[in-house]
Amino acid sequence: MEKINFIFLITVILRAVYCLDNGLGITPQMGWNTWNKFQCNINEQLIKDSIDALNSSGLIEIGYKYINLDDCWQSDRDENGTIIPDPKAFPNGIKPLVDYAHSKGLLFGLYSDAGIKTCAGRPGSLGYEKIDANTYAEWGIDYLKYDNCFNNNTSSKERYPKMSQALMETKRPIFYSICQWGEEEVATWAKEYGNSWRTTGDISDNWNSMLRNIDLNDKWYSYAGKGGWNDPDMLEVGNGGMTWTEYKTHFSLWAISKAPLIIGCDITKMDNETKEILTNTEVIAINQDKLGKQGKKIKSTPITLPEDYEPKLTESELEVVDCNGKNEQKWYIGEDSSIKNNNQDLCMEIPNCVDYDTKVKTKSCHIGDKSYCSESKNQMWVYSSENKTIHSYMNPSKCLDIYNSQGPSVQTYPCDGGESQKWEYDTNSHTLKTKGKCLASLVSSEVTEVWAGNLENQAYAVLLLNRGSMNATAEITWKEIGYNGKNAELRDLWAKTDLGVSQNGYKTTLKPHDCVFLKVTPSEDNKNFNFIVFIIVISIFLFIVIVVLLIVFYMRRKQGNVTGPANIGSKLVEESRNEDKE
Repeated sequence: MEKINFIFLITVILRAVYCLDNGLGITPQMGWNTWNKFQCNINEQLIKDSIDALNSSGLIEIGYKYINLDDCWQSDRDENGTIIPDPKAFPNGIKPLVDYAHSKGLLFGLYSDAGIKTCAGRPGSLGYEKIDANTYAEWGIDYLKYDNCFNNNTSSKERYPKMSQALMETKRPIFYSICQWGEEEVATWAKEYGNSWRTTGDISDNWNSMLRNIDLNDKWYSYAGKGGWNDPDMLEVGNGGMTWTEYKTHFSLWAISKAPLIIGCDITKMDNETKEILTNTEVIAINQDKLGKQGKKIKSTPITLPEDYEPKLTESELEVVDCNGKNEQKWYIGEDSSIKNNNQDLCMEIPNCVDYDTKVKTKSCHIGDKSYCSESKNQMWVYSSENKTIHSYMNPSKCLDIYNSQGPSVQTYPCDGGESQKWEYDTNSHTLKTKGKCLASLVSSEVTEVWAGNLENQAYAVLLLNRGSMNATAEITWKEIGYNGKNAELRDLWAKTDLGVSQNGYKTTLKPHDCVFLKVTPSEDNKNFNFIVFIIVISIFLFIVIVVLLIVFYMRRKQGNVTGPANIGSKLVEESRNEDKE
């Protein structure tokens, strides 16, 4: 790990000058959001019940203070341009819900979009920034998640600052969450305008999607800090797509990365395992540590695999990648209109049967099951060997498309005949190729990793992780995390157990997808030694500065360029005598 040095301190100071000054986001935000679990299936009663659940479950006492209403709460605008809540879902409007949340000690958040429409097709805020900001302030809104759909291909650097300015002009402290998907290197400039910024596309409730998002987020670790945080999207803990072990790892990665902890499950029906993860105060303390420095991946070690090893294919999002002939790149187009990954029980589908543009994924096949959404038509596709297009059977106007014409993500998008929608199907290799790349499902890397970060009081957070599909050993030395001492006290944050003093490092065997999360605290002897070294270094530095100044002063005086104190006094006396003579 890098040590704090002069250049780093100067960088921090410069960034502090150019950051949003609304007094919010001193630590990463914590709360709950409707989207991951409910999407557009929201209403007034659901929000009230969730407000009550945040209180009764004790989540608010731990720090989950924001209750955020995502897309689909809007319906239209009136003749003055003021946004109108959906009268069916929210017959009493938004203000009563805000007041109810405030009465329970919570803060209330809303969603809008820096485009003409939201991602679900509701009215966006592009061109209505001041009107909407004033409306939110009048309602008592405390948080705004601002999305990026239907943006007229206008630069984010033009659209997002406008809403930032509009919010500031209301004089109400409103947390500004920039949901811009990581485009235009958003982490490098967003801190001037927002309190957090998405560094990724949307997360899905599976292991591979979760890991992909945290990997993308890790690239920007140096830009996070007090007042502004990297955001790899909301938590999926409790939604059912991963195991308890995987959710524990998911929560640990978000915690050490200083990511926002925004719950995305149904908190009115949390089971004990979900609650155990979300209420681990020791893990949360890492996320909320006052030093405010994002941890990062510092080590990745390949796992030794059998020669005949083939990664297991699981539910996953899709990407276009370099062709390698492996199973994750093999596709079988069936007579039932399915497209199966390696001819296994994993079908390409439009998640949740949504009718807006969305990332495509594989999921257990259910074609023919009329009880499934859209009678399972979301897993049915039509491949045209003539036009080289793949369009949705559920919505024929939507085609399989490379996101933003570059990828790597794959999505549904209105069919336009463009090159990003041309797919060549090879019946021999069973590959779907476009622009020289192959369509592939995501597979987990067979590696162990170590993530680490600095904490206040000279402590460290260390996460050892097995990303692979078999048991593996992970280890770390204290020198690798930037600690030059020998002895350190260890605390296992999930076992909630002190492990005693460890010399030089730590080593453990991990089951697949499991992790060990440690707080590493230098022993008192090392702390005292480090303090003495610090005093010595500062003393030497000051001594050198004084000596250099004296030498410069002496040389310049010798050359007649510097007037010393004695000469100054003589000159003053001489000038006084001259004045008396006159």
